[in-house]
Amino acid sequence: MTGVFFGCTLLNNEELKVSFLNLLNKIGLSYEPLGVDECCGIPLILSGFLNEAKSHGKKVKNIIEKKNIDKIITHCPHCYIAFKHEYPEKLGISIDASVLHITQFIWDLIRKGELKIKKEFNRKVVYHDPCYLGRQGDGIYDEPRNILKSIQGLEILEFEQNRDKSTCCGGGGLLRAFLPKLSVEVAKEKIELQTPQNVDGIVSCCPFCDINLKEGADEIKTKIKVYDLVNILEEAL
Repeated sequence: MTGVFFGCTLLNNEELKVSFLNLLNKIGLSYEPLGVDECCGIPLILSGFLNEAKSHGKKVKNIIEKKNIDKIITHCPHCYIAFKHEYPEKLGISIDASVLHITQFIWDLIRKGELKIKKEFNRKVVYHDPCYLGRQGDGIYDEPRNILKSIQGLEILEFEQNRDKSTCCGGGGLLRAFLPKLSVEVAKEKIELQTPQNVDGIVSCCPFCDINLKEGADEIKTKIKVYDLVNILEEAL
């Protein structure tokens, strides 16, 4: 059984949550919902509360096992990293299921010809690499870009610092939780000083990046729109 771990941040972002649910419906995925009532626990790990994180992680593992999940798909890179690396390496908890980020899963469908993107999305966008998807994670750089390239009408640009050199949006690593003003200042700097000229939008694939970059964009009153890749893909299908 495939499980989709939604996670706290996605569920608290109504627009992104609706797009994600619509996307899962459009691709016809049969899945068991996970992470609706339970957090992955990575805030506890990042805060250093490893005993509490281990206790919580065992509960999450039990839920996964009771539902006979053998594949977990997540949108949040923090959840992805928690299950693939933080649980086994820091908590000694092994999740007996393959873990995929939604971009890995979707690109595999497109690559195999099992998912066709029919609609155009006429925009010029720049792709932002989330830290926990890229340099802090498993180097998932190509899959999001390949998905974007498969959408007709979409022109994709790059930040000067991209992939493993990408700069943070300011939303991860608990910075937004403990220093929210600084977190948004980081996002504003990324948008104002690093974004290529004449782009219509910034695209990422992380609920933290989506929230933080949107708040930064709102504060500087820019015309640049912030998209999650899920928003674009859901509209293009």
